[in-house]
Amino acid sequence: MTTAGQARSVEHWRHYLAEYSADVLRTASGDELAEISDAQRATGWLGFDGADAERLALLEQRLGTALPPSYRSFLAASDGWVNISPFMWTMRTTSDVNWLRDAAPDLWDILREGLALQESLLADRALLISGDGDAQYWLLDPGDVSPDGEWAAYVWASWYPGLGDRHESFAALVDAERASFEELSGRAGRPVHPAGADALVAEGRELAMRGDVGAAADAFARAAVKGSGASAYLAVILNGFLEPALVHHEIRNNILARPHVIEEIGLDQLRAEAVPLFLQRASIAPYRKLFTGILTEDEMTATDRFVPPLLPEPPAFQAALDHARRLLQDGSPDEAWAAVQTALPGWRSDSPHRIAPVILLTDPQLRLLITPERARTIVTTPRGDAVS
Repeated sequence: MTTAGQARSVEHWRHYLAEYSADVLRTASGDELAEISDAQRATGWLGFDGADAERLALLEQRLGTALPPSYRSFLAASDGWVNISPFMWTMRTTSDVNWLRDAAPDLWDILREGLALQESLLADRALLISGDGDAQYWLLDPGDVSPDGEWAAYVWASWYPGLGDRHESFAALVDAERASFEELSGRAGRPVHPAGADALVAEGRELAMRGDVGAAADAFARAAVKGSGASAYLAVILNGFLEPALVHHEIRNNILARPHVIEEIGLDQLRAEAVPLFLQRASIAPYRKLFTGILTEDEMTATDRFVPPLLPEPPAFQAALDHARRLLQDGSPDEAWAAVQTALPGWRSDSPHRIAPVILLTDPQLRLLITPERARTIVTTPRGDAVS
């Protein structure tokens, strides 16, 4: 992908935007392509003809200032754009780019009232370059200019504090939004760059079995952007030990709402691990649609009676679990935990989609042993082949 530094010339923009158009057309869903014309689909170009020198000069004359280089060359490559990010659907053209206070006075008033003084002053001088978007606006700041003439760029949206993240230039903003598009597409199972996903999953699993949870999480995250459902699942399971209070949100958003994750992992493992983890923290009532095909109607009606299937455990580890249950029944929880902890290094699984004994979090008896510190101990203890 062309970098922001290279994307300042017209030719670099044309190459960059042609690549980006191809990625969007190849991976976006039908709903996301609603603004794209038949001609744009046919040509594989989500833009328009570039603005000639006369149109650019007229725009600069109307604004009373020269445009920053990367934005000016963008307009010369394409006067306007469609689907420049998942949340920005159209860009203004040379005919309607204008100062925020003139282009959208109502929005200008809202910003001036809701922002701190310095941000309010920015709103007073900002150039509005975006058209229709998902309740967000793209602004350039002529009061914040780099040595090479670039204006700082901002995305303002109601969910951002202040004026949102600052970018060094318009080109840098587009780069950031393209990276966001690639990440969101990959996590939705429509990867832009799928190559190497399986290797990253294998790397992440090996790191997880060594107890290197930070490096494992990073590998899983990179694989998820490449469209791996397994990596998205394993990242959630890892966080089930590290961030238990948040895991039901991750199960909902990153597993249940992702058909490619469910397909790759399979219903048996989902019902054994993810479903009971979710039910410990939340009701399924608001999310019945997500559980359709995973739980039966009877199970959804009486989730307290849901019995998750058991996944196979190594014989020695299973014996330790049975011993821990007996110790719990005898009123010896510390000894029960000691039995489990001693057996942890011997835990392993032949499944590439298992990285830890989740039964310690889901079993009604055993989970009583697991404090946040012990949960972290479980996944930071080297296990299986990692200790041999």
